[in-house]
Amino acid sequence: MTGMDCALRRLEIAEPVSRLAMLSTRFAKISLGLAGLALVAAHAHGALARFFAVLTLRPNSVPDPGVGLFFFLAAVAVAGAALVLALGAAASIWIKGRRGVGRIIATLALVSLLLPYPAWLFYSAGFPAWISDISTDADDPPAFVNTPAVVAARDGWAPAPFSDARKPALLAAYPDLDSIELGLGMEEAFGAVHEALLGLNWKILDESRPGGPGRPDGHIEALTFSPALHLPVAIAIRLRAGEDETIVDMRAQTRYLPNDLGAGAKLIGKLNDALTEDDDSN
Repeated sequence: MTGMDCALRRLEIAEPVSRLAMLSTRFAKISLGLAGLALVAAHAHGALARFFAVLTLRPNSVPDPGVGLFFFLAAVAVAGAALVLALGAAASIWIKGRRGVGRIIATLALVSLLLPYPAWLFYSAGFPAWISDISTDADDPPAFVNTPAVVAARDGWAPAPFSDARKPALLAAYPDLDSIELGLGMEEAFGAVHEALLGLNWKILDESRPGGPGRPDGHIEALTFSPALHLPVAIAIRLRAGEDETIVDMRAQTRYLPNDLGAGAKLIGKLNDALTEDDDSN
């Protein structure tokens, strides 16, 4: 062994790779794997859906709607742990002279692939209030239909009643949110709303046409899902007769999350745009 080889050997022994740096890279890789698993679980069909149903101890072939969210939150938690380990590794390298800078850089690069998505969600939503139940009528929001058939269609979910305690936060967060006024009769307006929901690809669960027994108002119950993690959003739409128009109110409640990050207001905006275009065309 030459003198140069001996010197390199002694340097390798004297300066081992930081274990924290190695762990941080492993955690970062695990977080990306969990994030990918979250997307797969959220949109699983067929055999994959049955696999996740078994994994979540479901008696049927349909996995729990929140399984994607669970894996994604786990991915964010592991990514956060990877960053903490990377900081510890940086301190170890600085103080003890250990190697592992390349692994720290790799950890930061891997984590950067994951964390921008939740950061973008908060940024694009403008850091909204912690509200997951949005209505165009805060004083008298449309009530959700919780008959056995509708609850079963929501996979056993019966949305909670509207909390009056959250009304000030709702009005403060969305001061411009208001009922939709259509210059149509009740029957025409009901048909327009029905067609708008079909155009938006929202699943209609229940309908009560205006003027039915015991219900002068029209009501449509629907269900839609968030695009990435496929989280359920319950939709209740009420139609009431005005003086020369039909007043349409919509309520959106997101399952699992205490903050819908503005998703409910965006859905109301989509329905408003669809109905306004249809009303203008008439």
